[in-house]
Amino acid sequence: MTKSNVIPRVVPYALEQLFVDQDRDLVHDTIAAALAWIPGQGKAKRKQPFRFEVEHLAGPQRARVQLDLTWDMTALESAIPGLRDQVRRLQTGRSAQREHITELAAYALTLVAISVFLPGRRALAFRKGSAPDILLDPAPGALRGVETAGRSAGGKSALLLVRNGRPAKGGLPKVPGKASLLVGRADIAEVHLSLWSGSPRISIMEQVKP
Repeated sequence: MTKSNVIPRVVPYALEQLFVDQDRDLVHDTIAAALAWIPGQGKAKRKQPFRFEVEHLAGPQRARVQLDLTWDMTALESAIPGLRDQVRRLQTGRSAQREHITELAAYALTLVAISVFLPGRRALAFRKGSAPDILLDPAPGALRGVETAGRSAGGKSALLLVRNGRPAKGGLPKVPGKASLLVGRADIAEVHLSLWSGSPRISIMEQVKP
């Protein structure tokens, strides 16, 4: 993340709190992927809390946050029966959702980000086929929401590529970034980017419009 002498604010968050902060239906199908994806592959990293270094940008305000994620498996499984088995199947490649594990985990983490950085606001629906991915207000012509993306590795450079895109170079076509695409959408009144890297654990949460 950007170098700074400012001590990051530490924010603890238990994943089971999502069932209080957000709509249970929206949370339900993301939790198994989050539990399978967040710890990563190395055994040394599989210990709670799982810390994400988050760069939070809202207008001129910029903050560094250490988001410490924990969970109580018993509490989560009381909300999602059979969760342990879902996580096992995702981790061992015995689930058709394995291909989508990073995407689903990013949805769960974005719901956490909404709860932490947009306190009091609740996701209303997932949007199919068009940004933003998660709607906070579906008013026609004045959508408000959060666009999300996850990368299994790559850290900040991978996340900035998603945000900013890539110019045409060496025969490769230009790839537009999510930020400019979202800003250019006349039907969006407010939108945030929620980007997550699994290794290293880094995130960008940014309000890009207005």
